[in-house]
Amino acid sequence: MFRYKSNPKLLYQSQRFLTLALLSALLVNGYLGQATTLAASAKQPASLHPSTSAIELSQARHADRPSRQVIRRVRLDLSERFNVPRQSLKLVRFSRETWSNGCLGLEAPNERCTGALVEGWRIEMTDGQQNWVYRTDLTAQVLRPEPSVNEAQIPPDVSETVLTAIAKQVRVPIATLRIAESKAATWNGCMGIYEPGRACTAIAIPGWQIIVAGAKQSWVYHINDDGTRIAQNTTASSSGLVPTFATTDESPYGQPESNIVFRSIEAGGLAGRVTERVLTSDGTLYHQVRQPNQMPIAPVIEKRLSKSQVQQFQQLLEDQRLPNLNNLRYLSDAAFADYPTRTLQGMGSSVEYIDLEVDRLPTALRSVIQAWNGL
Repeated sequence: MFRYKSNPKLLYQSQRFLTLALLSALLVNGYLGQATTLAASAKQPASLHPSTSAIELSQARHADRPSRQVIRRVRLDLSERFNVPRQSLKLVRFSRETWSNGCLGLEAPNERCTGALVEGWRIEMTDGQQNWVYRTDLTAQVLRPEPSVNEAQIPPDVSETVLTAIAKQVRVPIATLRIAESKAATWNGCMGIYEPGRACTAIAIPGWQIIVAGAKQSWVYHINDDGTRIAQNTTASSSGLVPTFATTDESPYGQPESNIVFRSIEAGGLAGRVTERVLTSDGTLYHQVRQPNQMPIAPVIEKRLSKSQVQQFQQLLEDQRLPNLNNLRYLSDAAFADYPTRTLQGMGSSVEYIDLEVDRLPTALRSVIQAWNGL
């Protein structure tokens, strides 16, 4: 019988050959795998910013509050674009939005924008003297400042004419007066001053709404374009705070539904909680609380008012001339330290204030607040 006799030298060479072959195969596969990964990475769409991870984008989609990174990017752009010290900028408010296109609804003339809806944020910042509003996508890779309502400034000759007339009217030295803010406006025959039961001619008078600050008092005036016609908005004029204009004519909370007589919204605190209190035309008074990253809590009915009680409250709003406070904000530095602010809406108008400064608000606004809190 034939017996196989092993050759130790031949066996060693075979094992060595097999080891080298396996090692070569592993090296080739590893190289190809790495090359495939690099190639796949190179094919990533250019629209995906390298600093935006999938995790960050996923978190942003489910967040009720912009991340610190979003706020940081807005603050950096604002500082560079408007030459404002970054450390002086503070967050005033924010809201979750869905923009109409890739330009965030702020396209320039003849600019081409993607037509897809873009989820993102509307963020308001301040340095304590001026406010800016930004629109962003969810991670602030795309961000644009909104045009300011105060971009158009009152001409110097009109300013001088108006301040001279106001100084005589309020009996203070003209040197103590300054126009704190101004914005272009178009008035009716009543110069935009609401009076209960008064009919106003529907003519268009181009002009300005201005906020005049004195040493210890402020006033709101409605004037025509050359300053020859001046009407003081006594409802909005304050004995203490110098108000500012809302950054946009449209409230970030939208307009109340037709069956809502009045509502208040408290927002802006560090916790990010929003509390809404509502009075409907059928007399239902309820409140609802929304917490960040939580499902909305069901509304809680406080009470039901009678028809006469609702009418009585509506009459008070008219008597206090609430529309004359529309789009004005009575805030102080406390609002910029994340202290909650309140927005009141009724009679098609919206006014914002901080309750720490109630004693310095206009008399009419204090009366509305007192009546609302007493319901």
